Amino acid sequence: MNTKTINKALSSPALQQQAIPVVRRHIDIPLGFALLKDRRIPISKKLLALLVGVVGTALLLAVEIPLELLAAILAVPLGVVDGLEVILLPVALACAFLPRLSPLALVDQVRAERAVRV
Repeated sequence: MNTKTINKALSSPALQQQAIPVVRRHIDIPLGFALLKDRRIPISKKLLALLVGVVGTALLLAVEIPLELLAAILAVPLGVVDGLEVILLPVALACAFLPRLSPLALVDQVRAERAVRV
């Protein structure tokens, strides 16, 4: 098989339609945000997801500190302000993990309700 044949096979619409739901099923941040707002999900699961988000952010920032320090030294004279990721990243990570932490029946129910509305 040559490269053109492989690329053509991988770019087929049927293969792409099968691949997209698999990826969305694993990391569905809009679904996680809907679950975060849903009253049927236990608060303990929501707090656990937020804790995972905060810990993930802390780990990311701990690795990023040397680069952040260099960027701060270079960016301060330009007036660039940093820090928005400290607020947004834990929520995004919580939304990514919440569908995995929540009861499967509730996740399927919220997913079905969202599909009807769209």
